[in-house]
Amino acid sequence: MGDKHLIKYYPVDNADNSLIKLSDNTTIQVDCQIREGEENSDGVKIYDVKKDMLKELQKDANDNPFVDLFVLSHPHKDHCAGFEGNYYCGDPDNYSDDNRENEEIIIGELWVTQMVFGNSICDEAVAIRKEAKRRRKLFEEKPWEANKQGNRLHIIGYTKDDSVVDGLNYIPGSTVDTINGKYCNYASIFIHAPFKSDLVSETANDDHNATSIVFQISFKTSLFGEIKSRAIFGGDADHYIWEKVKTISEDNGNSDKLKWNLFLAPHHCSWSFFNDRPYEDHTEPMDYSLALLDYKEKGAHVIASSKKIKNEKPNPPHYPAKEEYVKKVGTGYFRNTGVNKSETAPKPLEFEISDSGTKLKKVATTVATGMLGNSSLRAG
Repeated sequence: MGDKHLIKYYPVDNADNSLIKLSDNTTIQVDCQIREGEENSDGVKIYDVKKDMLKELQKDANDNPFVDLFVLSHPHKDHCAGFEGNYYCGDPDNYSDDNRENEEIIIGELWVTQMVFGNSICDEAVAIRKEAKRRRKLFEEKPWEANKQGNRLHIIGYTKDDSVVDGLNYIPGSTVDTINGKYCNYASIFIHAPFKSDLVSETANDDHNATSIVFQISFKTSLFGEIKSRAIFGGDADHYIWEKVKTISEDNGNSDKLKWNLFLAPHHCSWSFFNDRPYEDHTEPMDYSLALLDYKEKGAHVIASSKKIKNEKPNPPHYPAKEEYVKKVGTGYFRNTGVNKSETAPKPLEFEISDSGTKLKKVATTVATGMLGNSSLRAG
């Protein structure tokens, strides 16, 4: 019997916050959305993301919670709100009793794009920029310190000088199998984007969506076993970026890097994955977007991290986009975080990866969502 892994997609309205937990307790967080308050503007109960994450994360030798890898797809509010105050920033050796009382999460390794270092970022991303700058300075001046947990940094894509710094940058076409300083036996990450042309173009500063980190993560359940599942994340990348992802992967013999069992619908189930907006002027999905979805594996799921999808404005989420996804995977395999378990108090979508593949976990309402072992399974 092989080991089991867990992926959680949290209900955070039109935003992203996902957590991957491998069987060896290695954790990967993709984007952040931690909110305060009891209800959103629609009267829907706000799920306590941080409380649940703290159940899943490990603690270091000093009893401080940490996530091995934090990936910021791009510096927009809906992908980084709640970062400041919930994640520790600064020298990990200076983590104090106050930080511990606030249960601030240490980030073992941080992934960002060059866009974080620019001036045109949202207020919620300023703390991430400051932390990324601290880590980059360590890399440049004290590399022995930069390779410690809580100091590690990788810039995904190219630098502002249209170049690559050895040991600092991961570029499209790279496969990463070392996470937080340790070789990862059970997962590897293939980086699709951002592309150099989008990072250095004049429009990049005004379009962070086009510079989103796009990657596929592949999972094994045994040390030398076969890949059992794949998940694709792409932030808010639009169809122009996805066309490049498809074409470049196919042209370079990396078609397998387009396969997926779990696909997080870009931009919160926006029509921008399929064509330009507004939808009324561009109602036909692009052939390459549909072809990308055909790389699905048996029983694959599309996840829309969004509010309840209604056939009305405003959008995203966009109902015509949902319809296109459903055509590809079927009604039972399209999942919307905003209505999971309850429309008024949604719960995380949890998928378990095992020898038998990828299955959506059926969690009884009386069982804490952080407990992996006490939940029954329903076939995906």
